[in-house]
Amino acid sequence: MQSEAWVWQGQSELRRQPVEVPDPGPGQVLLAVRAAGICSTDLHVLQGGVTFVSPPHTMGHEGAGEVVAVGEGVSDTLVGRRFAVDTVIGCGHCRFCLSGRKHLCHDVQEIGQTIPGLWARHALVPADNLVPLPDHVSAAAATQMETLHCVLGGLDKLHLLAGESAIVLGCGIAGILFTRLLQLQGARRVVVTGTREYRLQMARQFGADEAINVRRQDLGEALRGERFDVVVETVGSRESIAQAGPLAESGGRVLLFGIPAGHRAEIDIMDGIWREILYIPTGNAPQVWPRVQALVASGRVDLAPVISRRFPFAALDQAVQFAQSQHDEYVKVVVED
Repeated sequence: MQSEAWVWQGQSELRRQPVEVPDPGPGQVLLAVRAAGICSTDLHVLQGGVTFVSPPHTMGHEGAGEVVAVGEGVSDTLVGRRFAVDTVIGCGHCRFCLSGRKHLCHDVQEIGQTIPGLWARHALVPADNLVPLPDHVSAAAATQMETLHCVLGGLDKLHLLAGESAIVLGCGIAGILFTRLLQLQGARRVVVTGTREYRLQMARQFGADEAINVRRQDLGEALRGERFDVVVETVGSRESIAQAGPLAESGGRVLLFGIPAGHRAEIDIMDGIWREILYIPTGNAPQVWPRVQALVASGRVDLAPVISRRFPFAALDQAVQFAQSQHDEYVKVVVED
């Protein structure tokens, strides 16, 4: 069928153009995309920072929509229903896929990264990758279930104990959601750092006990030597990654979530060895999607407040430009059809 998509041409050029969308094959559905998010990873791709994504390509790995057609072997009762999208597709039969870690599959594909994504009016999605949406959750809010699943998967690796303290470096969408989940999991104290007062205020609303604007206050002076059982690094700058270890209490854990420019950063290995600091990298976590759906359905995590700017699908290029240039003005930017 004939549809329309925003196709990355290289550099930061995006072009809206007609595309041919095949009929859904066995096990697939055709999703009419109702909302798609602009992720910091997308901006990283546009800046040439992700080598396995190359133009021309339809990006977008945060999205939600409505099933309009199904392929062989898929129940037609899905037609007309709304879903978020788990974008990771594994081979289905290797040891990683069979153990719930399909993101580590040697043949992994990801919608929006290695195959056409959700910056389009229609997308082909495996039926097994659909996440049902509660009636009260808008498609725009549902786009952030993708970020929430990465955050929840990271916290699973931390094995947080009730009563532990935590500091979150960075106050973007991930930092705000980490704050909420740390609170839900029983952290006795959660501190968040950032440079944008609008986002820091939202972190307070999501449960931060203290939110420190490091543009206005030196972090060391603000903390007065305090260290934390858990440090969550979401910024991805070399400076922030280097800062994370010294903020951890001896025997503590550092969760590495942010992606540094050039994909390299330095940590103090001697300090890590001497004080037994555990560094934990984290990325995808497809096994937690059922819990993400339950958290959102129950209202324990309300994603609506983080959607701070909306654009029509026809203005996706403007949405990307806004996300690149107006960091102080938003938490999350989405486009809607």
